[in-house]
Amino acid sequence: MKVGRKREFEAEKALQNAMFTFWQKGFVGASLTDLTDSMGINKPSLYSAFGNKEQLFISATDYYTQTYALPNFAKLQAKDKTVKQRLSDFLLAVIETQCDPQLPSGCFVSLCASEAASDCMPKSAVEAIRSIQSFTDEHLEAFFENEKQLGHLPLSLNVTLATLYTTTIIHGAASMARSDKTLDEIKLVIEPAVESIISL
Repeated sequence: MKVGRKREFEAEKALQNAMFTFWQKGFVGASLTDLTDSMGINKPSLYSAFGNKEQLFISATDYYTQTYALPNFAKLQAKDKTVKQRLSDFLLAVIETQCDPQLPSGCFVSLCASEAASDCMPKSAVEAIRSIQSFTDEHLEAFFENEKQLGHLPLSLNVTLATLYTTTIIHGAASMARSDKTLDEIKLVIEPAVESIISL
C-alpha cells in the first residue's frame, strides 16, 4: 500500500511538472527531452505512465483546468458581494495567476490556443484546448445570464458580448504578462474593464 501511494504522488508531481513545461513552451516547443527532464523520468516511464506526448498534453490540460481555472471561477459565486466586485475579484485572480513568479508567466490556455490555430498540433490536443476555451465561455455566459435574470445586471446586457469582452481581457493580460508587464501594471485595466462589461 505504501508503494502505491508513493507512486500515485510521484505521478501527480510529474504531471504537474509536465504542465509547467507545456505552459512555458507550448505543445510544439516542449520536446520529449524537456518533458522527461522536468518530470524526472525517462521516456519509457513517460510512455508507460502517461502515453505519448499528445496524451500527456491532454492530461496536463485537464490538470490545469482543475488546479488553476476552477478556483478562479469560484470568485464569481461569492454571494456576499456585488456582481461588479465578483467580476473584479475573478479577473484579479486570473491576472495574479498569470503574473505569479512561482508559475510560468501568462496563461497555459492562451499560449496553446495560439498554437492550435496552426497545423502543428494533433487533433486531439487541439480539441483539449478548444474544450477548456468552451468551458470558460460557458461558465461566463451562465454567470452573466443568471445575474441578469436575478436583476443584478440590466436585462439589456448582451451576454455574448460580455463574455467575449471578458475573455479578450484575460488573453490580452496573458500576453502582457509574458511580455514582462507586472501585476501592478496589468491590474489597472480591471476597473475600467468591469465598468465596460456590465454596461454592454
